[in-house]
Amino acid sequence: MSKKSKIDRLSKLVTAQVARRAESLRLFRAQNHQAKVFESKATELLVSGGNRSGKSVCVSSLVASAALGQPINRMDGTQFDVQFPTDRPLVIWCVGYGESHCGQTVHRLLFRRNPGMKMIKDLETGQWRDYRPWEDSDVERKKETRMAPPLIPSRAISEWGWKNKSIRHFSVCRLKPRQEFGSDSHGTDIFYFTSKGEPKMGDPVDLIWIDERIMFSDHYTEWQARISDVGGRIIWSVWPGNVNDALIKLFDRAESDDPEVESVVLWHSQNKFIEKKQRDKNLKAWRDQGGEEEVRSRDRGDLIFGKHRMYPSFSPHIHHTPSHNVNEWDEVDKIMDKTGGVPPPDWCRYVILDPGHAHPGALFVAIPTKEITSQTGPVAVVYDNLHLPQTDAKTMAQAISAKSEGISYESFIIDSHAARQTPMGYNKTVRTQYSEAFSDYRVESRQSGSDFQLASDDLEGGCQLVRHWLMVGQGGRPKLRYTQQCSDFEDQMLRYQKQVGSSGISIDKPATRQIDPLCDCLRYASCANLSYWLPQPSQRKPSAWYLYFKDTWSKGQEKKDNSIYAGPSRESFEDQELLQL
Repeated sequence: MSKKSKIDRLSKLVTAQVARRAESLRLFRAQNHQAKVFESKATELLVSGGNRSGKSVCVSSLVASAALGQPINRMDGTQFDVQFPTDRPLVIWCVGYGESHCGQTVHRLLFRRNPGMKMIKDLETGQWRDYRPWEDSDVERKKETRMAPPLIPSRAISEWGWKNKSIRHFSVCRLKPRQEFGSDSHGTDIFYFTSKGEPKMGDPVDLIWIDERIMFSDHYTEWQARISDVGGRIIWSVWPGNVNDALIKLFDRAESDDPEVESVVLWHSQNKFIEKKQRDKNLKAWRDQGGEEEVRSRDRGDLIFGKHRMYPSFSPHIHHTPSHNVNEWDEVDKIMDKTGGVPPPDWCRYVILDPGHAHPGALFVAIPTKEITSQTGPVAVVYDNLHLPQTDAKTMAQAISAKSEGISYESFIIDSHAARQTPMGYNKTVRTQYSEAFSDYRVESRQSGSDFQLASDDLEGGCQLVRHWLMVGQGGRPKLRYTQQCSDFEDQMLRYQKQVGSSGISIDKPATRQIDPLCDCLRYASCANLSYWLPQPSQRKPSAWYLYFKDTWSKGQEKKDNSIYAGPSRESFEDQELLQL
C-alpha cells in the first residue's frame, strides 16, 4: 500500500471516528426525571406526558439503544444498562395510528435529523455534545448549534423495504449484523405496522413500540401475545389526551401495583431542553385556552376523560342516587336511601339487553310511580347491571334469573341489529337463542313473555336522547339516576369515548371497539320511551323439576303453601333417636 493510500485510509478512519462520536445516541443525555424510562425492566412500560415533554424522544432513543446495542448516557456521563439482548439480532415493531404516522413521526425520530435534538461544540474539548439551553454560555452561542444526526445512522442500515417511499412509509428496515452476532447472522429488523389493519399474528417480538394513539384497543391483547415467547417488552409513548380503552386499562394496571406494568409521567414544564422562556409561554397559552384542566393535560399529561367523552355531562356527583349532597335529595333519593338502592315493589321494571359473546351486558331500569314523578318530574333509575364477558345466552339468562325471584318485569328490550343475526355455527337468531334461554330459566315479562321488544337502531338519535336524560331538570335533579350496585355502568359511562379523526378532532359518534355494552343498553332504554305501568304479581311458571317433585314426593302431605318437604319425616328422626337409646 502506497503512502498516499495509507494517508487516505487514515483520514477516512479519523473522519468516521469523529462522525461516530457525534451520533445522536452518543450525544443524548437523559435528564434526571427521565431516568426511570431507561432503568425500568417492566414487561409493559407506559411513558405518558404532555406536549413536547420528551416522551417520544426518550422512547425512540430506547428503541435505537435496543437496535444498536448501545447504552444511554445520564446527565453526568455515566451509562444505563442496556435492557435488551445484545448477543443476537432483535425483532422490533413500531406501531402508529396510520401510514402518515410512519413518515412524519417514527421515521423522523429514528432515521432523520431531529430539530428537537441539537448539538454544539464544547469550548474545552472541541468535541460535539448536546446543546443545553439552561446554561447561559450555550444560549449565547445558540447560532453555533446544529441538528443532531439520526439516532440510527445510515452506516448501520443494510436495506429498506418501502411501502411508499415518497412519504417515508417503510415496512421494514434491516440493520447490518453486528460482530457479536457471529459471522453467519443477519441483523436486527425494525418493522412498522399501522394500527388500522388487523394485528400481525404468530411472530415472536423482542420490542413493540406504540407511539401515541391507536385505532383499535383490542389489538393490544394480540401485541401482548407477541412478546411472551422471547420475554419481550411493550413500550407505549402517549399523550393521554389520545385516550382509549386499552390505554385506560394499562393506567389502571400500573396504579394497581402490577409488577409487569410500570408508568412514567414526563412534564413539559420539566423538559430543560426547551428554553424556559418558551415553556412559560406555552403554559400561559394553554391556561388561556382551557384553564387548569388544559394545563394538566398539555403540561403534565394527566388522563383527562372530558376532552373526547361521549357524555361529558355524566357525573357520579349528579346522577348517583341518593345524591352525595343530602341537601339536593328529592323523593326518589329518599326512597333509594331507605331501601339501599332497591326499587320498591310498586315501581315498574325493565331489562335492557345488549347480546353477544365477547361483551354481553344487561341494565335493570325502574320507573317510579306516577305519584312520585308528579313531584320530581320524569325519572329512570338504573338499579342493577350485568357485564359478563365471553358468555352465552344461557349464562346471561341464568344470571338474570338469579336476580328476578319475586320480581315482575314490564318488558325486555334487545339490540335489534344483533338480535336479527344468526351467528356462525348456529341455526337460530340471537333473539331466538336468548328468548329460549329466558324461557328455560322462567324469566318473563308482562308485555313479551320470554321474548323481546326490538330497540331502535338510530345511533345518533339515541345518543341525543341519552343526553336529554342526563340533563338536570328544574328540580335540580336529572331524569337518569343510578345506584351503588352499578359500578360497571358508572365505569363504562365515564370512559365512553367519541370517535377521533386523523386531525385529532372528535366526531359526535361513539368510537368503535370500545367495551361499552351498558352504554348501548342505556341508549336502547332512552329510545324505548319507558313508561310506568302498575306491576302485576310475579307468576313465574314452575320448573319441570318442581312439578316432578310435587307429583311424586308430596302425595299424602297436607300443605297450606306450594313448598315441598323432600327430606325424611319427623317420625324417622324420632325412631333413630330411640334406636340409639
